[in-house]
Parts: sequence; structure tokens; C-alpha cells
Amino acid sequence: MKPITIDQLKGGPALCAWFEGTPSFHDARLSCLELRQGGDSRLVAHIFRTHPEVGPDGYYMQSKRAAVTFTLFKLAAAELEDIMEAGILYDLRIEQDAEATTLHLDASYGVHGWIKARRVAVKFLPEREA
Repeated sequence: MKPITIDQLKGGPALCAWFEGTPSFHDARLSCLELRQGGDSRLVAHIFRTHPEVGPDGYYMQSKRAAVTFTLFKLAAAELEDIMEAGILYDLRIEQDAEATTLHLDASYGVHGWIKARRVAVKFLPEREA
């Protein structure tokens, strides 16, 4: 398995173009995780860009909010722990070989582990700025 970046997945270049660079999944909120045998699986993460400026509320300012959907075709294997209603990612890493693509979920809170599928594609939906 070799590490790859999100722009190497189908749909990834469009996300990177809209995000104006490679998005970070640090502090992304997981809102959906569906694993299906014999059907397409999906993972939805809500991402944003964090700026160095602090807003009046005392938190770092954010922009470029989007819901990113990873569709996993032909689920091959998964090893997940701490599955709960919500989760916050610390990092999302992607690896690929000739047989499959693996998403590694490193969590700050909630589900963590990995999911392997024959193929993974990315779609995104920009969210309204707060």
C-alpha cells in the first residue's frame, strides 16, 4: 500500500480546486457511515478551512465549509472501533495498491480504524457559511 492524496481519487481534483488546495480533515465531523455488503458504502465528513485569525467569539475563523462524501465501491474489509452517533476526525489518510483503496480514520472522538474498498470516489456539497 502506498499513501495517496485525495486529488488522486475520482472527484478529488474538483474538491481540491473548490477548496483552493488539499483539504484537511482535522476536526472534520463525521455525520454518516454506511457499510453495505453487495452495495455501495459511504462516509460523509463535514470539513472546513481554519484561518489564523480569531473571531469575536474567541475561536479561529473558518471558511470553505463542505460536506464531503466518500463512496466506497465493492467493500473488501473494515476494522472500526468506538462507533457512536457522531465522531470527530483527527486525520484521514488514504492508501492504495493495485487491488484496493483504504481510508484510515484517526479520530479525536468516535469511530476510528480503516475501511478498504475496491474503488473510492469523492463528491462534495459546499455548505452555507455561518
